[in-house]
Amino acid sequence: MKLHDAELEIPFEAAFDAQFPYDDPAAASTLIEQCWAISLNAAFCVLHELCCPPLDARVSGARSRELLVEWSAGPDHPLKQHLLDCAHALLEDRPLPWQEGVKLMEMIGQYDAQRAALAIAYAAADHESAGGDEALSEADNSIRRKWDLQGV
Repeated sequence: MKLHDAELEIPFEAAFDAQFPYDDPAAASTLIEQCWAISLNAAFCVLHELCCPPLDARVSGARSRELLVEWSAGPDHPLKQHLLDCAHALLEDRPLPWQEGVKLMEMIGQYDAQRAALAIAYAAADHESAGGDEALSEADNSIRRKWDLQGV
């Protein structure tokens, strides 16, 4: 599986950004199948939509969990279970300790251009505790700078 493919990911994500078809099982399944065929980053883009729906999406928690189960049937990767844990934490409004978030973000940083995974880990971690927001922002900025300098 490719880690990233910006040429395919950009139009793919643009097709559903903030408009994921949560309540259309066939369309949702098609997007989930397509994401895994494109790249790991595309798969994490879809996961981000599933665990961070826009406020006007009106998707139920039960439907979100169904979609996570469907998404999780995709290929295995060392980051997959960690990001599923983040997705559940987001859906349950149960932030992960910021230290855990930073550690996960550093792990994600070892895989080129996994920006969607980084966004999920960042969102899932506790920004409210002392030092949390600063540490998470610093990790996010550092990893994104590294990828930008590498051209990925």
